[in-house]
Amino acid sequence: MNLISILILSILFCAACDRPKATNKIELDIAEDLEELDMSPEPMQLPEKPEKPIIDKGSRVTFLGYHQIITKGNPGEMKIMATKFRSQMQSLKDAEIPVISLSDYLEWRAGSKEIPETSVIITIDDGYDDLVDVALPILKEFGYPFTFYLYTNFLGGSGRTLSENEVRALIEGGGELGSHSISHDFLVRAKRKFGDKNDYEDWLFKEIKGSKESLEKKFGVAVNSFAYPYGEYNERLAKRIAEAGYSSAVTVNGAKSGYETPLYELPRYIIHGNNDINWKAGTSFRGKVGLVGSRNIIKGSDNSAEKSRQITVWPENGKEIIDRLPILSANVSKYEEIDPDSINMKVSGFGSVPAIYDKDEGIILWAVKSKLRGSKYTVNLSFNEVGKEGKHFAAWSFLVERNVFYLPDYEERVKAERLESVKVLENQSPLRLEK
Repeated sequence: MNLISILILSILFCAACDRPKATNKIELDIAEDLEELDMSPEPMQLPEKPEKPIIDKGSRVTFLGYHQIITKGNPGEMKIMATKFRSQMQSLKDAEIPVISLSDYLEWRAGSKEIPETSVIITIDDGYDDLVDVALPILKEFGYPFTFYLYTNFLGGSGRTLSENEVRALIEGGGELGSHSISHDFLVRAKRKFGDKNDYEDWLFKEIKGSKESLEKKFGVAVNSFAYPYGEYNERLAKRIAEAGYSSAVTVNGAKSGYETPLYELPRYIIHGNNDINWKAGTSFRGKVGLVGSRNIIKGSDNSAEKSRQITVWPENGKEIIDRLPILSANVSKYEEIDPDSINMKVSGFGSVPAIYDKDEGIILWAVKSKLRGSKYTVNLSFNEVGKEGKHFAAWSFLVERNVFYLPDYEERVKAERLESVKVLENQSPLRLEK
């Protein structure tokens, strides 16, 4: 043993000797406890990694779109009575259809959250003050989340518009804030008003990015979703929305959303006043059709009177066409006299279109002016009969097979398809309109 080892042992021995001995009972107990303590090492238990949620990619989600919820006056195309609105919310509860938030849906799409097999998302556009005065108490009553889309030029203006404090109340009440642009102008066709492309792009940037930044600065919340004004959009506009930092955008296409639905083309069933046609379509899941009133499931009537109130449309509902410049048509000849000024046709991706009415043939039509670039389109049609109260509504969707466009026999096939459209319109097959 060398000198260094002897010195170390001596120091340790002395240190042990100098350690004070327990002088009272408490100190003795502590000493005994220390002696009994098992200091042998044990394997470290790492926290279990949380399991990734099992995502059902087969879930289906309906976006419902509202505008004004009123207590006075008459319902209109964009106005629904509060009693009707509350009845619809009650119907969702009675049918046990969950209402989820837009954030829930986006988290599901990101693979981080489960959602029910079928569910509904409630959205409300524009920013009328009845949203806080009328709709919010009803939504709170049922505990339903919602998303509301504002265009900034409308905020805090004269008339029945939301104030900034009312917007804050909506956020506190469970609302998620989205953008509806700055001016609520047609974002695609507005390009015609600009002589210079750069001027249009600058304007478009402000409408999209500017509205997002303005709302976020005013209210201190993230604004992640965009609603296309009038439902008008195209692939280029959708790209601009994504580049501006939005995570989603909603349209006016009447269809349900799934796991693969494009996030910047999310469809919505727009509720036209007290009319139930889009409500029935949106709240129909796997054969359970048309929730309308509390504890009632309403199905289409089969009586002969109702069957006579039918129209024919082209393209037919659910049909896949190859013509990228089709004539969208509806045969309404079974109605005695249509008021031409009351006709309103909306097409997803185009918004309101200048449909014309051929009185002699009883056909409402609109010729598509630019090639269809999407794969699915929805048509919403409304009109009045002369001398009769109430507006009639119809909605249908069709698909576009875009790959056929490049085949050598494309033109011949289009000719054949257009001849087919004439035959279909002449044959009064059932697409029921409802008031």
